[in-house]
Amino acid sequence: MPWPEPDWKQVEPFPFAEAGRPFTGTTRDPRFLSMRYFRRPDGGFVGLASFGPQSEGAPGQAHGGAILTALDEALGAAAWNAGYRVLTARLSTEFRRAVPVGSELLVETCLRARRLRLVCLEGRLLGVGGELYAAAEG
Repeated sequence: MPWPEPDWKQVEPFPFAEAGRPFTGTTRDPRFLSMRYFRRPDGGFVGLASFGPQSEGAPGQAHGGAILTALDEALGAAAWNAGYRVLTARLSTEFRRAVPVGSELLVETCLRARRLRLVCLEGRLLGVGGELYAAAEG
């Protein structure tokens, strides 16, 4: 796996992460879904999502709910890391290909806009070769 690259700095975006209380309890359990977050030298914020055996929906494939959880959590983490204390108001997701159980995928995030109390983000779940597995905006 090419991730994390040596110059990426691991970060804990949530103030309660040290207490073991991420937004969803399954994102710290490698049997289900495990998430780690990094800041790239260019300032980009990314997550690594590892889909464990208990994330399975269809045989050999991660459940859509696990994929949604990874994207929702990464978008929230990007907002919190940028100083915005947010909750998800809307999440629109496109599934492009099945995610194999046991895979580790990159979640690239991008803060698109901020209006009053709304913070708009986008995220993409990518494979090692840049394959797009899913995309979300919220």
